[in-house]
Amino acid sequence: MSVSIIEKLGIGDFMDLNMLEIITLDQLLRFGKPVVRHSLYVIINEYLKNKKINITDTLLSNNLRNCEKKFLKELKNKNHNSNISTSSFYNNLNNLEKKGFIKFNEDEKGKIETIEATPLTKNTIRFLLQFFMDTTVIPDYPKFDKSITAQIQKRTGLEKVESLMAAWLEKHVSFRLISFLKQLSSEVFVLSKIENYDEYAVKELENVHFSKIFKNLIREPDNMLDLVVVPLYKKKIDFFDMSRIEILKEFYRIIVPNGFIVVVCKAEFPLTQDRAADELLNIYRESISNSIFSKDELNGDLKNAGFKNIEIFNHKGMLTALGYKEG
Repeated sequence: MSVSIIEKLGIGDFMDLNMLEIITLDQLLRFGKPVVRHSLYVIINEYLKNKKINITDTLLSNNLRNCEKKFLKELKNKNHNSNISTSSFYNNLNNLEKKGFIKFNEDEKGKIETIEATPLTKNTIRFLLQFFMDTTVIPDYPKFDKSITAQIQKRTGLEKVESLMAAWLEKHVSFRLISFLKQLSSEVFVLSKIENYDEYAVKELENVHFSKIFKNLIREPDNMLDLVVVPLYKKKIDFFDMSRIEILKEFYRIIVPNGFIVVVCKAEFPLTQDRAADELLNIYRESISNSIFSKDELNGDLKNAGFKNIEIFNHKGMLTALGYKEG
């Protein structure tokens, strides 16, 4: 299977993979060659035995939080220390084979002799690793929001603005960030590819204005907003047939004179010369390659859109640019 096809897949395409199936794919890759089905079963059973907590001893601890107690009790109820049944394991193998993740090698009588990985196996594990790496690089999002905002406030001299727009150039918004931005502005506008926000019955969207794009124009008039925030800027966007420069020019149009834009993206990062660490860094880099910019690239985009007095700084691995509209 070509890499180009894998790149088109999203995490939603893997949502029915269970943990045992993921571990099976991983162990097949580690084995490195076709393996007898029962041997694979034994390998995975032994692997999981060594990766389980001692429930009895742990439950005696007085320092457990309520959520930890619930989790351990549920494990105990499920007979945590028992082996995987062969029927359950073989059923998982059948599911993986149907999806193309593994290949059955049969003998002359049609009996499964060995199992091996397919080209999709490694790419799947790699994709899942990229996804989880990308979602855990900033573990404390609220703390990061506050720290990067403090840097922006220090550089602009502004604690709050009258009006701002938060723009996600995709069919996704961060309700956490919208809630946070409402503390920094009297009026908050949101722009994204979401067509109907009525389905999102969340308090974070209360008193928020939802903008639209019509014929490559943002609905808001010229010189209206003090600030536009782009929380995750990307190189390739699928946003109403507009290029990233075209949308930046639209942001420039609706910003008031002396108003500004904040654009956040991933910063470039060096390798370590450690083979294992660099392999992980390369996998991570692949997963975020569409949102990695150099300072020159980011500066060039904002200049092309008309912004002046551009300031770019690196905050904990996130490249952040401030660009102003001249008065």
